Amino acid sequence: MGLNLTLDHINVRTANVETMLAFYARVMDMKPGPRPHFGGAGGAWLYTEEKMGDSLDAVKADYRAAWVHFIEVGPTEPNHGNLQIEHFAFTATGMPIFLHRLKAENCSYDMVDMPDVGLVQVNFRDPDDNHIHVDFPLDEKPDQA
Repeated sequence: MGLNLTLDHINVRTANVETMLAFYARVMDMKPGPRPHFGGAGGAWLYTEEKMGDSLDAVKADYRAAWVHFIEVGPTEPNHGNLQIEHFAFTATGMPIFLHRLKAENCSYDMVDMPDVGLVQVNFRDPDDNHIHVDFPLDEKPDQA
């Protein structure tokens, strides 16, 4: 019997928690919500609206609800030669709205068509330069993107 794996969450170290929270809220529709106390370590957990619990008890009932965890760290120099995670990805619908949000953020992106699986990837970078792609149904791709 094989494994039945699903993505639980991404843990991102950042010295820019507030900037990251604002970006993910504007572009990805993710909102901060309940987060366990980790001995005083700063950070935030982000949820999609339909998964966000109103309390830590609600989070315990569905532990996998938070998709992105930010852990606050001190400022560091980017080290692109030793990346630990090359990218993380989401699937979504609503590509025209998403592209509009990226443009409003002056966030450059590129698209990769994957017709053999009926998807188009929108690749971009968040304010900490993490590579993210969001996969949309190919039929949502605008004629002029």
